[in-house]
Amino acid sequence: MDHSITAEKFGVRLRPVRLEDAGFITDLRNSPHALGLIGDSAESEASQRTWLQAYFSRPGDYYFIVEIAHSRQMVGTAGVYNIEGKSGEAGRWVLLPGIPAAPASAWLYFHVCFEILDLDVARGVVVESNTSVVSFQKRIGHRCIGMAPEPRIIGGKPVNLLEYRLTRPEWPKISANLTRYALMAEKLLTRD
Repeated sequence: MDHSITAEKFGVRLRPVRLEDAGFITDLRNSPHALGLIGDSAESEASQRTWLQAYFSRPGDYYFIVEIAHSRQMVGTAGVYNIEGKSGEAGRWVLLPGIPAAPASAWLYFHVCFEILDLDVARGVVVESNTSVVSFQKRIGHRCIGMAPEPRIIGGKPVNLLEYRLTRPEWPKISANLTRYALMAEKLLTRD
């Protein structure tokens, strides 16, 4: 399986996840700012390594580490997965708090969806109580199409999921919105 896609713009880079990233991923996804707001994660580095070993042979699944381009500092994750035909799910998006990489990393994973993988639809879900991501989606004009029919269990508790969908014809408008925010954030990311 080819997991070699890399993309870089606005001072941020998406690079393919590697086995040695398991500790960072485990810490990030189990950090206080993420718990209960994203899907349940591997509880240990060893279990994350096992998950990654299976991922490396899974088709239609692209998992990225989000890095600050000039320093290669890891600041998050993102992915495009569950690809069926011309539709895929954009998600696994978790960033360290206080790092202004959201606009650039979102632009990059949608760029991967539409311009590299040639998808027509990028779909995703956001936990309803994840107010920072819900607010971000609204600010960039990403369309919420409703509530998922069934809650998901995260951390042993049911949570409601908002469903989002972005189509190829909608991408230029979202791209322009993300570009505006990413250019402002890039100035902060590239300061020494």
